[in-house]
Amino acid sequence: MKFKKIFAGALVVSACLANAGIVKADDIRTVYKVGDGLSIGDGENLVHFQGRVQPRFTATKTEGSSVTDGFTLNRGEFRVDGFVLGKKLKYGLEFNFATTSTKSTATTTTTCTVTGAAEATPGTAPTCVATTTNSTAPLTSVSNTGVGVLNDYYIDWVPTKEFGIQFGQFKVPFLIQQLTSSTKQQFIDRSLTTGFFDFGRDMGANAHGSVLDGKLNYSAFVMNGEGSNSVNLNSQHLMAGTRLEVPVLGTYEYSETDVGNSEDQNLGFGLAYLFNDNGGAATQNSTIARYTRASHGTFDVGYKHRGLSLQGALMLSRAMEGTKLTNWGYNAQAGYFFIPKTLEVAVRQGGTVFSNAVAANTNQYEYAVGMNYFPWQKVMESSFRLTTH
Repeated sequence: MKFKKIFAGALVVSACLANAGIVKADDIRTVYKVGDGLSIGDGENLVHFQGRVQPRFTATKTEGSSVTDGFTLNRGEFRVDGFVLGKKLKYGLEFNFATTSTKSTATTTTTCTVTGAAEATPGTAPTCVATTTNSTAPLTSVSNTGVGVLNDYYIDWVPTKEFGIQFGQFKVPFLIQQLTSSTKQQFIDRSLTTGFFDFGRDMGANAHGSVLDGKLNYSAFVMNGEGSNSVNLNSQHLMAGTRLEVPVLGTYEYSETDVGNSEDQNLGFGLAYLFNDNGGAATQNSTIARYTRASHGTFDVGYKHRGLSLQGALMLSRAMEGTKLTNWGYNAQAGYFFIPKTLEVAVRQGGTVFSNAVAANTNQYEYAVGMNYFPWQKVMESSFRLTTH
């Protein structure tokens, strides 16, 4: 019944587009697949709707303190993407309605002034004055207002497979696990290591393509370096980098699990480098201070065949001024479908080592076991004819 309502709505939307003269083709195809969403298009133009919800209850017991319980909506995302002009112009728009839970004892306002001396001396931060108010306030839980936050909004002009240019806000082409959508991961969360070394989403431009007959994929990007939904706070400096991917066997897809029980072997690796020129925020457990030039690198490899999946990644960061240091991390995971396309068991292990002496006790290690059950993989398709006037 729910699908019938969705399908009826799709027909109405498509009919309206046709009457408005936007859709010129006579045959429109609709495809709905559980886990992938609803697509409406004619081959030359397509719009795709997808949503996902991840509710969660968490009980946390820290040594020396009481248990803390709480419900959150870890993900509540709605996405619209697609292409026009025969796949040459792609677009994406994603909202996130997830709730957050934070605790604070004070409100701190920091005002920074960039002086000539600070700009002239590498590694010297601007003069900052912090003002703290309401320091005696009790711990309180705060959730967002329910207003959607923009994750992605971009356009991507792809005239040929060898070259395309993307503008807007999107995921920084750096870590493989961050580039992999949460709908295509083995665990409910990305690895702990990814959280420390990843740059999330940012605003900028990315030139990308596939060359050498598909044997090399590349990205070369320039971005603000301030994270999502933020202007460049340090306007004289930007973040830049490149990512290369080599599909050795088959394709190197952004998907961790082999739910499709692939007949052919898929093996590939990726290599990326990023230089953040005076980022406006401290990163990696605050071991790399704000306004510090730093280099970041990663290497990843993945393999999938007949329900077996293996992934691994190494990360390395080097602060090049101020308190010079090197942080490194790794994560590895494996999964296998004991019931093809239905039941998978996965394991993961990772670690992050901070070289800063102040952070010597904050090294993080992760051990995880998971089980995935896929009860339904049904695809519903239909086609209908629109007549434009």
